[in-house]
Amino acid sequence: MQITSATNTIFTTRTQRSGNDLSPDKADVPQKNHDKSFLRELASSLDPKNMSRQESLDLANALMRSGQGDLSTAFLPPPLLQVQSDGSVKNLSGTPEGDQVMSEKFNMFDSLKDRIEYKKLNNQPTEILDNALFFLEQIQIAKTTRSINEFA
Repeated sequence: MQITSATNTIFTTRTQRSGNDLSPDKADVPQKNHDKSFLRELASSLDPKNMSRQESLDLANALMRSGQGDLSTAFLPPPLLQVQSDGSVKNLSGTPEGDQVMSEKFNMFDSLKDRIEYKKLNNQPTEILDNALFFLEQIQIAKTTRSINEFA
C-alpha cells in the first residue's frame, strides 16, 4: 500500500488560563496568609506610627528576605542625595548628615496614605502601596493583640 498525500493536519490551540490558575503574585488582592510569627516579630521590633527611615529600610530588607520583594519596595526610603550650590549631587549615605536623616521619626501610615493620594491624582497604579498599607495594619493589629496559645 502506498500513501500518495498527507491529508491529516493537526491544529493546536492554546488553552486560556482561568483565574484559579493564576499565581499568587498575579492576584489583585493582598495575600492574607502572612506568617503570623513573622508579623509578631516585626510588631515587637517596630512601631509603624513612629518609624525612622532606617527602620523602614530594615523592614524592606526583612520583606525582601522573606520573598515579598514587591511589597518591600513600598518601604524603601528615598535616596539620600543633596544638591550642591554648583548643581552637583552629593550622596549623604554613611555621613553624619545622612545618619541624622535616617534616624528622623515619621508616621508610615500617613506617608503611605499621602503617596497613594498622590499616585491617584496622577492616574498611577497604587496596588503595591495599598498592599503595604494593609500589611502595616496587620502589624499594628499584631502589636496590640495577644497571641493565642493553642496548647494551654
